[in-house]
Amino acid sequence: MPLIDTVNEEVKKFQGIHLYHGGLSSCAQRVRITLAEKELEWTAHVIDLRNNEHCTKEYQSINPKGLIPTLIHEGRTIIESVDIIVYLDDHFPYTPLMPQSSEGRDQVLAWTEKADRSQNSLKLMSHEFLFKPDRRMSPEELADFVSNHKNKNLQEFMRKFSSADGFSQQEIDDAVQSHYEAFCELDLALEGHEWLVDDQFTLADIAWAPNVHRVDLMLYPLERHPNLYDWYKRLSARPSYRIGLVDHEPDKAAPAFAAYTKERQAAGTDVRCFGPLNSI
Repeated sequence: MPLIDTVNEEVKKFQGIHLYHGGLSSCAQRVRITLAEKELEWTAHVIDLRNNEHCTKEYQSINPKGLIPTLIHEGRTIIESVDIIVYLDDHFPYTPLMPQSSEGRDQVLAWTEKADRSQNSLKLMSHEFLFKPDRRMSPEELADFVSNHKNKNLQEFMRKFSSADGFSQQEIDDAVQSHYEAFCELDLALEGHEWLVDDQFTLADIAWAPNVHRVDLMLYPLERHPNLYDWYKRLSARPSYRIGLVDHEPDKAAPAFAAYTKERQAAGTDVRCFGPLNSI
């Protein structure tokens, strides 16, 4: 559990639940859905990633990785979305999102870890298929980002994303392949079941919710995974999905994503043209 000793003295004085988050952050979406399921009150601190607010000294004094989300609970700082949702379930056990059995809990944690490992491929796909028109940086913006953000991996990611060449065909293929394989595994696990573990809505389902929502915006063919597709329809009907995810997305995001996806479809460069989707 990444409970960290932040150097920011102000957040140590916070009472209740405070969340540093962004509307389109898939990791923050997991946390907000969990908060909604448990009907917890919380104070929002919005970090604008497009304007590089995660690069500021103030924010990096709270979360040294310069990533969102960051949860502050009674002055304690917890980072990493999967660890945050487990923390919330442990500390607010009503409306439990973990099975009672140790075997069920282990299964949930295994699924959340797989979702966490998928973040790199989801990040690449999101930037390539959705964020490309808006988030590529000019040389001046990139230089400022690199000089201020401490996370070397993110520096390199944004450097490649903003370059003239962008991500390679192989990198995009690999990211799509990774999610395709994960979705096949999820589809198999959901055969004959409403939810991933013990037919109970758990953190396992919450951990994968943003991933499936995000690729749906790219018009990934979810119908090729029929059990996962039905699961997603059940998931998106839950109030927590709207409260924790949809309601926080900028109003202009979905139309902009749809327009860009249409452009890529016309050019034959949308998500269906990469990895295993190109040969199915």
